[in-house]
Amino acid sequence: MKSIRIFILCCATSIVVLAMGQALAEAPATAKIVFASSLNVKAKDGSDIYIMNPDGTGRVNLTRHNAKDSEPTWSPSGKHILFTSDRDGGNDIYRMNADGTNVRRIFKKWANRSNPAWSPDGRQIAYYREEDQAIYIADIDGANEERLVNGWHPTWSPDGTEIAFVSLAGSLDIRVVDLKTRLERVLVPMEQALLHEPVWSPDGTKIAFNRINFLLFILKVLFNAKDNMPAQTIDIVNSDGTEIEAIVVDGSQVSDPAWSPQSDALIYSQLSGKKRHLFKISLGSLVSEQLTDMGFSYSSDWFDPAVLSVAPRLASHLTTWSKIKTKTN
Repeated sequence: MKSIRIFILCCATSIVVLAMGQALAEAPATAKIVFASSLNVKAKDGSDIYIMNPDGTGRVNLTRHNAKDSEPTWSPSGKHILFTSDRDGGNDIYRMNADGTNVRRIFKKWANRSNPAWSPDGRQIAYYREEDQAIYIADIDGANEERLVNGWHPTWSPDGTEIAFVSLAGSLDIRVVDLKTRLERVLVPMEQALLHEPVWSPDGTKIAFNRINFLLFILKVLFNAKDNMPAQTIDIVNSDGTEIEAIVVDGSQVSDPAWSPQSDALIYSQLSGKKRHLFKISLGSLVSEQLTDMGFSYSSDWFDPAVLSVAPRLASHLTTWSKIKTKTN
């Protein structure tokens, strides 16, 4: 009887601790950018997760671990952050509260997972598994893990019906898969360029991505070629694949595009000397603003409590969407 009472007490304590951890999770009161940076990290190739204001001020270190913490992404509610870390010996996906507390690994069984993307309703995640070079989806607690398609860098459509990704089946196109029918369509064909890091705009109308011109990149790296043609650009395309436009074209090594909650600006990482810094560019003026100037900063995501991070299509009911948005995730 004593052992039974102890078991019941332990279970009850665990439930209370879990409930407290959920209850204490709060979204930031103002807009914040979460990102990875090597600032103040002593380990080689290590990085921590930080948050800052959209103008680059108010930087706060959320993780202080002797590991490489990267690829942070806000939950739709802003109460939690997913990120990739090698703190347990290899890359896998972790979850923490928005203030950096209550860090825990999503999956009980380790696998080499990365590129986490939160579903718009906060109930699932999509991610890349290196073992078979495929995108998987699973519940937010790690249950019901399911293989979806060969590819990496998944990004969920704001209405939750599709996922855009970089295909690893044949050509490295950017494709979109319908989650109901599992049918794929090519959004941006490869065409002598490496396409990666697609990210869907919060209003659902566009997808930003990184384009690397093979020939120019090789010339610049091997021969330090000097010309006005950019080897890497940040492009945007309509969600139906029309009207591709280069947004960041200054010729430097740029990557990691991320949208503003209003879908009117992009954050990206740019090589400056031997460091990488974060920049913000308005889609209206195409004027860039440097946000970080120390460390090696990259891989960002932007949350604003004043703006819904996802937007329903016309076929969706706004009242239903609002109920989904208010759920704890």
